Amino acid sequence: MHLDALLTGQPSDVLTRTLELSRAERKALAPELLAAFKDSSEFVEIEPNTYGARNPRKGQQAATALWAVLPAGDPLLRRLWIASPTILERVLQDRPLAERKTIALRMIGHQTAWEAIRRMTLDGDLEPIRTPDYYSGWFRWAGRFGGKPLAERLRTEPEALTELWELLELEGNGDASFAAFDKYVRDEDKWSTALLELTTTGDVDRTRLLDLTLDVLARDFAAFRAQWYAALHETLAPTPDERAAAQTRYARLCGSGLPRTVSFAVKALSLVDKQGNLDDEIALQHLPAAAAGRGAATAKLALKLTTRIADRRPELTDLANEVFEAALTHEASDVRALATARLGVTPDAPAAIAAAEYPEPVRPPWAQRTMLTIPLDIPDTPAAVAEALSSLLSDPDQADLLLAALDGAHRVADELKDALKPLVKRATKITGEKYPAAVPHLIATLVLGLSGRDIARPPQVDGWRRPLHHRVTALLDGNARPVSAATHQGGWLDPVVFVTRMLEHPEAPEDDVVDALLRLAPDTRPEALTLAAKLTGPHADTIRYALGGPAIDDTGWTALAAARARHPESADPAAALHGNPGPPITWTAKVGPSDYGVTSLDVEQQPKAVAPKNPWLGIRFDETDHQWLGFTECHEAVSSPYDRDHLEAAVAGNLFYNDYEVGYPVEKAALPPFLDSPSIPGHPGTMLIATTLVLKRPTSAQLGTDAALTLLDRRMLGPSALGEALGVFGPHLVPTRLTSRLSVIANEHPIAILSTVDTLLPKLEPSHRGIFALLELAADLVDRGAGTISAETKDWLTGFKGSSKAAKAASRLGH
Repeated sequence: MHLDALLTGQPSDVLTRTLELSRAERKALAPELLAAFKDSSEFVEIEPNTYGARNPRKGQQAATALWAVLPAGDPLLRRLWIASPTILERVLQDRPLAERKTIALRMIGHQTAWEAIRRMTLDGDLEPIRTPDYYSGWFRWAGRFGGKPLAERLRTEPEALTELWELLELEGNGDASFAAFDKYVRDEDKWSTALLELTTTGDVDRTRLLDLTLDVLARDFAAFRAQWYAALHETLAPTPDERAAAQTRYARLCGSGLPRTVSFAVKALSLVDKQGNLDDEIALQHLPAAAAGRGAATAKLALKLTTRIADRRPELTDLANEVFEAALTHEASDVRALATARLGVTPDAPAAIAAAEYPEPVRPPWAQRTMLTIPLDIPDTPAAVAEALSSLLSDPDQADLLLAALDGAHRVADELKDALKPLVKRATKITGEKYPAAVPHLIATLVLGLSGRDIARPPQVDGWRRPLHHRVTALLDGNARPVSAATHQGGWLDPVVFVTRMLEHPEAPEDDVVDALLRLAPDTRPEALTLAAKLTGPHADTIRYALGGPAIDDTGWTALAAARARHPESADPAAALHGNPGPPITWTAKVGPSDYGVTSLDVEQQPKAVAPKNPWLGIRFDETDHQWLGFTECHEAVSSPYDRDHLEAAVAGNLFYNDYEVGYPVEKAALPPFLDSPSIPGHPGTMLIATTLVLKRPTSAQLGTDAALTLLDRRMLGPSALGEALGVFGPHLVPTRLTSRLSVIANEHPIAILSTVDTLLPKLEPSHRGIFALLELAADLVDRGAGTISAETKDWLTGFKGSSKAAKAASRLGH
């Protein structure tokens, strides 16, 4: 059949005609169908500034035909469009049983495919599939509401109430979990609402569901997912007899690693006790874990329950005392006070804190800084270069490694062809992606080119990637003699090394020279200027000017880069070139609504940067570059190390805005340098560390905590400056979360953290929810001898009245 005759009409018509062909006829059509699909699906500019597929209708028709043509293992099947569940079901019915499951496993995560695959499984036409993607399909199904309550839909969906028990056993991930789903839908569409109704009508076994919630809580799912099961358990309203029967399981949950699960367990045991059904000995055996664990409210409830047991059962005093003794180590002072009062003991004096000073460090002027701290480890054999490039294909965010690999590749370029052969398949896959990110695509292109494959040369681009593209192109063309190759981590280049290279290559390309100027370290510049007296060629005067030599008349791209190198703190490189670098840059930070009404963190400089802040200006190319830049901050960080403050400011804002469990990995761009080569942070860097301490994202918080510890060890972070930075967040700060991070740091630097909290507290409202945690931390540090609080904080403490936890902690701190 001619291709034009095949690809007409609706997808169902195309499939009907394709299925009527013999296997041999289908196989013969495969090359033409693939070409039609790729050509029709190509992403093009349809009209100015409007983009889309070249011929979407024909692309859909070709995709439908390919479903009946391609082998079951072809990876392209995963990317083909599916018109409807019926289409996929017809395709699968046409395949042998073994091929059906192969395709089904590939497609089960597709929203349209899930229903077809499930229906065929129920009909016996397909082996059951029970993968995470299959179970995720249930949440997509639940999200297609259809105007009916979820409970009614579950009753009518075949075998749904049977599979429900399998689904309830799984933690899930992302949006595919009960907790995440129920958070954003109406009550009638929630799984918890549906389960309650189904137990009421007898469609779901209520006793079995109650047992299951406790089984799941014992597995320590992620906290917010586990809380859904605890809430469901309480929603089912266990009777006194049911609670009594479950009390041993409640007691065991006191040892959970999740504070909210422990709270649930202690509350449940208290209810059992009030109903007169508590097994006192079982409870006392497990309550020590709750009394010593996190959460003052839970610990105090555990102590109250223990007190009731001990008062009515004096013979169990020894067991009860074990609970009180466990509470002696609790982080909350009021919990410790209850325990010591009950035991009739004098609490141990807090461990004395050794005297230490934490000055507020001031960053030295640029000319006095030391940046050449850790040399780059340059791979100098083909195998070492191949290993570096292999690592970059897996994780392209390793900016220092990329710089080292480029230098190493230039040194052994003629010997790389065989060493890179094992990387060709991976590199080909990356370059063949429809929307590859810019840096991974560039690395993959370099691998293919150096291994002898035909490639399209990287196009010229503007912005920070221009010198990077220049380096890769020079490597591919075989004429790389980079004078800009970094010598040290962070993208820094030793000025003496740079001048030595320029003496050997005075006619170095402009892109390469500009790249070198924008990474010149402040170290060794006087020696480099002396050596530069011998320079010749078009760049000689510009390089001498960058190093501190006489002024120049040039105003071009290279001259602007030289001005940036000579006056890296100037907001206007062009003005600096004419001898007017302007006032020093200052930074401010604020949290508030953006132009779109979204709460954001803005860390801004004054005076404002005059374009180009980072003079990657050069030429604006006519051809628009559509590549996605991806998360490239790691590479921007080493494109011009002078822009570290700007990068830290941008990353702090990005982290605050994208504070999700799995967010943008921008922390990898700005925080590791504080660990690898510690230096005194400016205001943006201090703001960045403060931001990580208030986030819920664990990866950022851990990196930020490590950075703070490292800098405090070196006396490079000002405790008061950190407190000022934390105060910027004001009402958006969660004190209980922040306190847990500060407590970790206080284990090593209690004097510094008392100063931080002392600076922070007056910037918060006394009514701030959870502020008692910060007050208790400060009071504990004062008790241990970390120092005293300021007069300003003492005045602020007078705003606390009454008998709340915050008021009690304020009274303790004030005295």
